[in-house]
Amino acid sequence: MLEKVRKKTVQDFDDQWKLQGELNEDYWASDEILFDQFANLFSANEVKDKVIADVGAGTGRVLKTLLKYKPKKVFAVEPSPTGVLEISKNLPNYNNLVIVKSDGLEFKTTEPCDIILSLGVIHHIKDPTDILKNIKKNLRPNGKIIIWVYGYENNLPYIIFYKFLSFFTQKLPDKIVYKIASFLNFLLQPYIFLCKYINLPLKDYWMKVFSKCGWQKRNDMIFDQLNPAYAKYYKKSEIEKELLDAGFANLKFHHRHGYSWTVTGENI
Repeated sequence: MLEKVRKKTVQDFDDQWKLQGELNEDYWASDEILFDQFANLFSANEVKDKVIADVGAGTGRVLKTLLKYKPKKVFAVEPSPTGVLEISKNLPNYNNLVIVKSDGLEFKTTEPCDIILSLGVIHHIKDPTDILKNIKKNLRPNGKIIIWVYGYENNLPYIIFYKFLSFFTQKLPDKIVYKIASFLNFLLQPYIFLCKYINLPLKDYWMKVFSKCGWQKRNDMIFDQLNPAYAKYYKKSEIEKELLDAGFANLKFHHRHGYSWTVTGENI
């Protein structure tokens, strides 16, 4: 069952990258949104002259920013065929970029990494301790892991709505799910307007992240919530346990806009 869920999730994202693989200049693919995820836990300047990896690299959105900061070598680890293709199209002409077509459990870098990132990925992997252990194996001693996951705290009304709706949308064709995403995007506009004046649930996210994106990318972001076969919203204690069980130490947490968790740890 575990392997089946993981394979289905990879296939879901492969289908998704066929629909939204291009990296444009939208806020969603900007440097600023990545810095917002890092907060004060990590600076992009830290990758300079370092060997780094992005596990679950998607279409190269995170690496698009990090490559500007001159890492020594970059491993883009991505299991989906379409993701691998889109990375090569979106990030051409980088001699220090190595694309590794593999999942998080099986990948192996040709040299130990100083830093491994996995942003927006771990929450789509059922029971990810073995994945985190493999990430640790590919880090040098004292190397750093950086992850970002959906958070449970302050999200309960949304999670109830998401679980109800996604029960149906996960079974529907992607084209229909996109139409539902567009409709929800339309319905969200008055809610976001009210957030300017009222402290509504997820106000910071709608105002500081979602509303900064263009209309099409907002549709994509809603689709991203409705499409994958598996997603977990982590309590701080749960993601802390996952990382500790995998052998990481010196964990640091940032509760991003009160709705998700950015966490760093060290391979001690």
